[in-house]
Amino acid sequence: MNLENDCLKFLLKIVSTKSLSGQEKAVSKIVADEMKSLNYDFVKTDKYGNVIGKIGNGKKKILYDAHIDTVGISDIKKWKTNPYKAAFKNGIIYGRGACDDKGCVAAMVYAGSLIKKHGLFNDFTLFVSASSREETGEPYWLDFIIKKLNFKPDCVVIGEPSDMKIIRGHKGRSEMKVTVFGKSVHASIPNEGDNAIYKATDYIKKIDNLNNKYKSKNLGKPVISVTQIETKNASTNTIPDNCSFYIDRRSIENETAKKISDEIKNICKKDSIINYQKFFKAWVLPQNHNLVNSSINAYKSSFKKQPIVTLWPFCTNGSFTMGEKNIPTIGFGPGSEKYAHIANEQIKFTDVLNAIKFYSVFPSLY
Repeated sequence: MNLENDCLKFLLKIVSTKSLSGQEKAVSKIVADEMKSLNYDFVKTDKYGNVIGKIGNGKKKILYDAHIDTVGISDIKKWKTNPYKAAFKNGIIYGRGACDDKGCVAAMVYAGSLIKKHGLFNDFTLFVSASSREETGEPYWLDFIIKKLNFKPDCVVIGEPSDMKIIRGHKGRSEMKVTVFGKSVHASIPNEGDNAIYKATDYIKKIDNLNNKYKSKNLGKPVISVTQIETKNASTNTIPDNCSFYIDRRSIENETAKKISDEIKNICKKDSIINYQKFFKAWVLPQNHNLVNSSINAYKSSFKKQPIVTLWPFCTNGSFTMGEKNIPTIGFGPGSEKYAHIANEQIKFTDVLNAIKFYSVFPSLY
């Protein structure tokens, strides 16, 4: 096996396979087949497209997780290459999902193959998860692992772009849809109606002002943004009696779903409702935690230098492993977060190869 060439072919193939959230089956099969060809001890898939590969049978259970779904494309004209056909130029892979998160998937899958090939699993069992629907925050993969495979990991490594830094925590996220109500009339007599769009705009300005009141914490300031607005109206010459907008709220440690929803309710009063709320917890591991120290040792062993240990400003599957289940978790991955979710998404292939090195060394040092 030529690891470098095989890994590159695999990464190009999965980047070239479209896998929006909820549509991961095609790429799921490619990942499962690759794990089988690399002699994983077993490979399991579920109806959602989650793939779990196992190596070894030691007492310590280590889980690697990286997601196979991607966000969509807002304006294909901004891309210099076809986002759904991977391009490899000057050592860089371009395409939707190259950075977020298929570079991490490839690195973890091939790290598992190295561990298998060299028999480095005497005292641990490694599970490699290529999970689905991460972008929409649906934790079916974790239910699959704990309930269907009947094990709880001792620790988790979340593969997301980290610029090869070790991540010991990240912000949480709350997603809300707020609908504001008014009174519909013909647009020629607006004063007799109550324009729900205007009311929503007033509320949105007040919500934006919340960013000015937050105080910095361990994870930095929580932030809030309105990301989408819509109305259902009879026609363009009718004053709308409804307007909905979507809120993305990045939370810090110890914030709750109730606190965040109450904050919005206090602004939007009684003429609006929160249609739904998703909530994902923030979490932080202490700097002296055993898992953090093990990660530092693995990094130093791999690269002969001291790593940067920091926190992510965004949210990952770590909200479920550490935030919900209290399973010690760190993040580490190739690629830079600045290339996630944008046109001309990209990742350096040397970063992927270096991540393989870290992922291969880590389990024996944990």
